[in-house]
Amino acid sequence: MVDRKVEAKLQEYGEQILNLNEEREELLKRRSVEVFFSFDIVNSSSYKTLNFTGWAQVIIALFSKIQQMVAKKMPSAELWKILGDEVIFIVPIREKQDIFVYASYIFEILNNVVFQLKTGTFFDDLELSDLEHDLMKMQNIISLKAAAWIGIVGEKVNKLEQYDNLIKRFKLQEGYSIFEFLGNDIDAGFRLKEHTQERRLVISYELAYILSKNTDYLKNIHIITYKRLKGIWKNRLYPIIWYYDQKFVEGISFEDSFYYDEKENNELVRDYFVNKTDPVLKSEMYSDIPFALNKILKDQKLEEKFDKMDKVIEESQNDVRHLLEPNFLLRLHCAAVCYDKSRKKILIMKRSDGRAKFPGYWEFGCAKGKLEKTLIDQIEEEYREDFGIRIKVQSDRGRKDLQPVPLAVYEIESEQGRDKGIITLAEIVGEVDVERFHSDKHSQIRWIEEDEVDGFSEPAVEDFKHTLKIVFKRLREMDG
Repeated sequence: MVDRKVEAKLQEYGEQILNLNEEREELLKRRSVEVFFSFDIVNSSSYKTLNFTGWAQVIIALFSKIQQMVAKKMPSAELWKILGDEVIFIVPIREKQDIFVYASYIFEILNNVVFQLKTGTFFDDLELSDLEHDLMKMQNIISLKAAAWIGIVGEKVNKLEQYDNLIKRFKLQEGYSIFEFLGNDIDAGFRLKEHTQERRLVISYELAYILSKNTDYLKNIHIITYKRLKGIWKNRLYPIIWYYDQKFVEGISFEDSFYYDEKENNELVRDYFVNKTDPVLKSEMYSDIPFALNKILKDQKLEEKFDKMDKVIEESQNDVRHLLEPNFLLRLHCAAVCYDKSRKKILIMKRSDGRAKFPGYWEFGCAKGKLEKTLIDQIEEEYREDFGIRIKVQSDRGRKDLQPVPLAVYEIESEQGRDKGIITLAEIVGEVDVERFHSDKHSQIRWIEEDEVDGFSEPAVEDFKHTLKIVFKRLREMDG
């Protein structure tokens, strides 16, 4: 009898160890499909010579404008690096449809900025005197070009597979790191982005092939010419493909979008027009996009690569982590318990069932501290965006350094270890419409009163009831 109990216990421990090993193996095999995209300032060197007193303000403002537009259109995108006059972003693909949406966004941002530069409206937001403003508009020769490519990226993979690109983290010192990507698709992207020009978005073969499967996007794909890219495809010809969507350029067709003298001034444009009449390759390799892309697919034996991409996207649909999140930086969570002072009620929020952590649990909401903003500003802004409420965070008005007054401090498990958090109080200013609330992150918000706390039995985050009792006690003290 004892032996059977011991044997069962050993088996249980063995299964637990096996599960731990499986979890460890899963972490080692982490992969995702990422779209890389870059914006490069055209004529920047000449502009710096021409406008040597004001170029820095313009270039910095331009990068800031691009970053703001990317953040608004693609919240999941992250800035990878700035190389001279070029800024490069990456964005994870969780669903296949994301690829189409992001390609459209990248082209829209490109042409939005180009239009602002061309018309001079870009300079209206700069802090300039009237004379400086007029001079900058007259002297402006800069524009923008862009590139986009796609690849499978792996981190800490213990077995390198075909088509893998790797992320490598380099720790500089505590709290600071840089990231580098290594692989054939990364090399191809950097070779490819040299084959575009002002107003144009060049895309990789892989990205073009995926987009071509949707007829609405197929019409936006144009093969310009073929080039040998150093070290790519064993030096075989690679298609130079421009993406162009006329709805973002005042309805002007691709053929009509060229300047009257562009053929004379640009080799790529010259190749495009020459290949239409006297093609170097079979004419269908320029004019029939589906034929050309499928022919390349078979000749280069790339079917397996796209199957692999589909599989990685499917497996990473619920992965909320991202590659550029440093695994050693302290992340500060700021939970504000929001109350209605006059009605003695507290607002609580139910996490959506699709959340990776604590799905369906009740909580108080949360903001994450950012280096560039004060904690109070960040908390009030995030709660306004997440829940549509205006709040006033409780702070110590006697201090010159105005910070939230901590009600409690907590820790929470995360992919990088144990994140730290503070709980503070915030008074709701104005009305709250709980009935019409809608959010992807939370399925419901509701009020709770003090006499409901002990009987509350739904799933909730740790110390939920304890926090409620402390806050209600604090509210009574504030009245007294």
